[in-house]
Amino acid sequence: MKKRIILFTNIKGGVGKTTLCGLFATYLAQQGIPVAVMDADIQQSLCRHRQRDLSDNPTEELPWQIQSINTSDDEMVESLMEKLKSIPGWILIDCPGNVSDHALKYIYQAADVAIVPFGYDTDTVDATMLFCDLFKRVCPAKMVFVPNNIIVSDERREQVKKDRDEAVKLLGNIGYVTPRIKHGVAVKSYNTLNTLDYWQEKAVENAFKPLIEKIKKL
Repeated sequence: MKKRIILFTNIKGGVGKTTLCGLFATYLAQQGIPVAVMDADIQQSLCRHRQRDLSDNPTEELPWQIQSINTSDDEMVESLMEKLKSIPGWILIDCPGNVSDHALKYIYQAADVAIVPFGYDTDTVDATMLFCDLFKRVCPAKMVFVPNNIIVSDERREQVKKDRDEAVKLLGNIGYVTPRIKHGVAVKSYNTLNTLDYWQEKAVENAFKPLIEKIKKL
């Protein structure tokens, strides 16, 4: 298995990068792809999620390992990224919601792929485009955009359709845009220890299947 260092990143808050990172890790593990997760977000949301899940089920087998990264420690981050480059399998990194942490440059420079969740609304697309401009200056990674937490009924509205088409066009000029992931309880209720149930898998597979194939070809 070729190594891949895959970032989940965006400066726009609330787009679901941490949730998608955890879901993607579990989905990869179910596909037999070796995977581990690094939590570089200052809030440590994914690490805390794993701790809560373990407190409820302390003897549960771990489907994937997770480790926190302190992005205020340049030397540690630089050393860690060098080590990760030699590990076979896919390493997912949940990045901070900013581009100002100095040590992020070591994470960006080591990355193969950046997965960027987004919504169709103009504010989110504008922020995502700004992020892309900053990101591409310092990172050679291929960019993949995932329309996430999309309310299906809203897509019947003409303005939402217009916003969607414009977003896909703009971001499609920068990288690959996957099919959308719908808004729903199944996605929000995931557990970092459990395999995805039928409804969770159905919710994400339309985006994750082509995403995996895209990453494999890079």
